[in-house]
This record gives sequence, C-alpha cells and structure tokens, in this order.
Amino acid sequence: MTTKTGVIETSATLYAYTNEYISRQYGFEDLLREVARRGQGPGVEVVGFQSIRGFPDVDDAFAERFRELIAELGLRPTSLAINSDRFLKPGQPVADDVLAEYHRRQMRAAVKLGFPILRYQFATPPSLVRELAPYAEDLGLKLGLEVHAPAHAHHPLVLAYREVYEQVNSPALGWIPDFGGTAERLPQSFLDASRARGVPEGLIALLLEIWPEPGESHVRAGKLREIATRDGHASEHIQAVSLIFFILAKNDPRGWSELVDRTIHIHGKFYGVDADGREEAIDYDTILPIFRDGGFSGTICSEWEGHAYMVADAFDKVAAHQAMCRRILDAA
Repeated sequence: MTTKTGVIETSATLYAYTNEYISRQYGFEDLLREVARRGQGPGVEVVGFQSIRGFPDVDDAFAERFRELIAELGLRPTSLAINSDRFLKPGQPVADDVLAEYHRRQMRAAVKLGFPILRYQFATPPSLVRELAPYAEDLGLKLGLEVHAPAHAHHPLVLAYREVYEQVNSPALGWIPDFGGTAERLPQSFLDASRARGVPEGLIALLLEIWPEPGESHVRAGKLREIATRDGHASEHIQAVSLIFFILAKNDPRGWSELVDRTIHIHGKFYGVDADGREEAIDYDTILPIFRDGGFSGTICSEWEGHAYMVADAFDKVAAHQAMCRRILDAA
C-alpha cells in the first residue's frame, strides 16, 4: 500500500495584519504589496467584510483593480472569508430564504474577484449548506467550513456538518481546519500580555488550572468567572483572561486525520514562534505531517491571532510561522 504525499504551500491571510490595517499603517492595497514584497504569498486570503467596502456587493471597478493588482504582484487569491449574519438587525432574525440569498451574494462576489474557495463558519447552519452546495457547484466554487476552536473533528457541531457532507456528497463541500481547537497549552505571549495589563498571578494560576479541563468553553469560562469574582478579582481582568477559552481549546490533534480527505484549505492559526522555532501553544510538528502524509495538497495561510491581545509586527510573526511550517513540511 502506498501513501500519496501532499504538497502544502504557505500563504497569508490579511486577517493576520489586522492591527496594521485598523491603525491605518497600511491600506488594503498596501497590505497586498507588502505581502508580495516580503514573499509571504503567493496565496492570499481576504476577509470580505474587513477589506471590501460595500461587501457583499463588489463593484466592477474594485473587482477589476483587484485582479490587476493581484496579477501585477504575482499573488493568487486562495480563499474569501464570509459572514452569516442572521441578526443584521438586533432581535430581528432573517428568514432562511433571505439568509440563503445573502450567502449567494457573497458566493458571487468570490467568483467575481477570482477566489476559488469561500470560507464559511458555524453560523451558517448545516441545512443551509445542503441548499447552497448545488449553487456552489454551478459557480465552480468550493465552500469550506472553518473548524474553529473550541470545535475539533469529533465536536458535536462538526459531526452535524460531517453528516450533511456525507449525505450530499458534493465536490463543492470541504473543510478549513483551524488549529486553535487542538492546542496543547496556553501561549506564553498571552500570559505575558495579561500580566502587562495588571492581571494578578492568582488569576493566571486559576486560568492555567481551569483551561485544560474537559468540557465546553463557555462552561469552563463560567467556572473561572464565578471563582474569580468570589475571590475578588477585577472584572476587567476576568474579562481579559476569559478570551482565551473561545480561541483555544485542548483536544487531541490526531483527530484531524479524519478530515484530511475533504480539506480544501488550512488556517494556520498561531500566536507566536519561540526561539527554538516552535509554536507557543499548538503542536505543529504533530499536526502538519497529518495533512501532508494524508495527501492534502493546497494552501496553509498564516493566521496570526496574537493581535487580539498584543501589539507586534505581524509581518515578522508571519515570516517566523512560515519558516516553521516549511521546516516541518520539508522534513522526511
């Protein structure tokens, strides 16, 4: 029996450079130029609502300019990230048919801009995915569910989509793994940033005790809030450390092997690469070979999420992450 080894290419998501963008150090075109200049492409993922004015509608001039710029810089559109906004107006959920058309508009935007993959999230219900699959096939587009923390391959949320995927059996449906759901530990950079915000050691010790426990993220976060409040910790400190329950979860990374066959793109979630060239929280040395040796060929975009709690040069962070990924993928 032979195993087909996949070819995985490093790439970037503009989400990684969120702080550079919202601080107006870089505009949209500037980010693309800097990604190209630093060799962090050629693949580029874009978050529609973050980067494109008027999204999900894309005017002809913007689409033409985007395609021209991508060609000029030698970049390649990989994935367009979309939203499922059932509650555009608070307390007034839209009907399923309206939500379906909202997704179709975003799908048409992806095709107009030249993206072959659309990243969707758990807010898009499985029943809607079943309906959208034929439309995606007609457009020549793939829909990828971002398997984001706290979810993992065996999480009930993911199992519901796995069932639909098996029933529909459409070539348009796939996975976009996000490694935050299979972290090994909390990032040192997060703990350091918490201390810099004045979070006391007692609260950090409580976080380190509760975060690895089994159970749903909201339950463990609630447990931390209850104990921390009882112990007299400040609400702003409790809020600051509670974030991590919803962006990182401790689960067995080997479970990704069950999703490799339908994986169409990868979110290389990371928080920092240490002096030894290893990610602070996530065991990339175990995870990446699962996809490579499982036959996945495609892109992994460097998704630095440390910008949620610290200020640093995202381009430098992405460079370190891509170097780490290439080291692991090139190893025998």
